[in-house]
Amino acid sequence: MAKVVLKVKALPKDVSENIDQLKVKVKDFLAKHGAVYKIEIQPLAFGLNVIMVTLIVEELEGTSKLEAEFGKFKDAEMSIVDLSRMPDF
Repeated sequence: MAKVVLKVKALPKDVSENIDQLKVKVKDFLAKHGAVYKIEIQPLAFGLNVIMVTLIVEELEGTSKLEAEFGKFKDAEMSIVDLSRMPDF
């Protein structure tokens, strides 16, 4: 079965929250839905940071269910910014 690689952006809802603690929460949340391959903090603008996560999920599951789950995460706004099919080796 094919896998899909997603890039998920998590933008903190509260800029005063510790970004490293939020990174752990985001990783734990997304790990329930797929394999977290990479997670990093990137500068956005004016001292704000965003958490970028590379997530690997099964192709048959699609992204609709995952995007619906994003609304349940209260500490950050999450969105899929890139999607590609993982090559079969």
